[in-house]
Amino acid sequence: MTDAQQLLIYADPEISYQIDRSALAALGYEINFVSEAEELNTRLAVDYPFTLILAHPTASTGLDLITRILSDYPKLHVILVTSEVDLALLKRGLELGLVDYLVTPVDLSAMHAAIARAKNLQIARQAETRLEQVIFALQDGFVYADVNHRIQLINPAARQIFNLGDEPLVGKAVNETIFNADFLDIFKPNQRFPNNNEITTEGNRTYCAHSNLIPGWGITVVLQDISHLKELDRIKTDFINTISHDLRSPLTSIYGFIGLIDRVGPINRQQAEFIKHIQSSVQHITALVNDLLELNRLEADYDLQLVEIQMKDILVETISSLEYQSSEKMLEVVLSAPEELPVIMGNPLHLQRMVSNLIENAIKFTPPMGKIDVRCRVEANQLILEVADTGPGIPLQDQPHIFDKFYRGSNLAQLTTGTGLGLSIVKSIVERHCGRVWLESSPNGTTFTVILPLP
Repeated sequence: MTDAQQLLIYADPEISYQIDRSALAALGYEINFVSEAEELNTRLAVDYPFTLILAHPTASTGLDLITRILSDYPKLHVILVTSEVDLALLKRGLELGLVDYLVTPVDLSAMHAAIARAKNLQIARQAETRLEQVIFALQDGFVYADVNHRIQLINPAARQIFNLGDEPLVGKAVNETIFNADFLDIFKPNQRFPNNNEITTEGNRTYCAHSNLIPGWGITVVLQDISHLKELDRIKTDFINTISHDLRSPLTSIYGFIGLIDRVGPINRQQAEFIKHIQSSVQHITALVNDLLELNRLEADYDLQLVEIQMKDILVETISSLEYQSSEKMLEVVLSAPEELPVIMGNPLHLQRMVSNLIENAIKFTPPMGKIDVRCRVEANQLILEVADTGPGIPLQDQPHIFDKFYRGSNLAQLTTGTGLGLSIVKSIVERHCGRVWLESSPNGTTFTVILPLP
């Protein structure tokens, strides 16, 4: 086998002289010539050629023969050479997938161009085949459906997930093939892409379905088994709930009895100082337990009933509730928002906690006599909320981790209070409302930006 492009020529004796084999060979092609149908079949079975040039004086007879060949060798690239010119037959040939339909006398440059197209098609098909092999080897499920939601590609892993067996599925409608309601939600009108859905199948297996829209082509879905992660998450949730609830009762008792100590006898100044430290520590642990429970509820999607909310009302109420804390440091808190903002769909308690955490965070890290700007506006069908302070900023190396649980900035003083969960709670609330949150920081201050979609 040489590196030269292989051509198999099957020619009717009446027209074979129209193909200049020596000229093709001079162009660097490896020529194989057969003149009998039986010999052609043998050659195709033994050595699948790169390109077949089929020459027949009658186009209809040649197309009939090509139809039979392609039914057995659908990936074969065929060039028809004929002496018959007929637009209907040309249309039929193109529908069959012919590389070219050449009419005698055959121009060598036209033949060379047709063979070059066949080579390019072969290269593209080889790439497509390799891609299919990769997809079929994936342990994750893969489904590709066209713009009409008809299956074009489905790998064995996806067949196993939905118990589809080995029956041919290409061309069938998704909703007539896969009857999983969670999966079919991906194909509903007005669905946003890219998207992540959780799909539960028979046997209580859970999959994360990563779906994406390819404009003009259709929708791809990758199904990743996350059953073990869901089980680990359930164990973690149960553990946190158990520990948190078991801690709350003794903490309440400790705090209560500490408050009664001075009622049963006099205490000196040093004892009073110790009691104050104990009370502060108990309050910190109680706040940590409460934050853990709330973060756990958020991540489990508890109590996420969405209603119409006017964000400006939440901002005014939250700023008012934190007025004592801001006035203690003589901070100026300024709210900038239009008189009327469109409503958003959200959970009022969660959104109020999100706003409260952001403003409390700004109050905590803004030095006395500083300023906090709370800005709210609408752009591109989105509600944009910004909380900007004039604090010392967040070091660049800390910024990628600032929303992580229990993370505390490297420039914070040891005595700075906090559980390290406030911004994690903010991020969870924003994500549960299909929004985004990020920060911009410099030595002159930090701005947290939240974007929430409008209904």
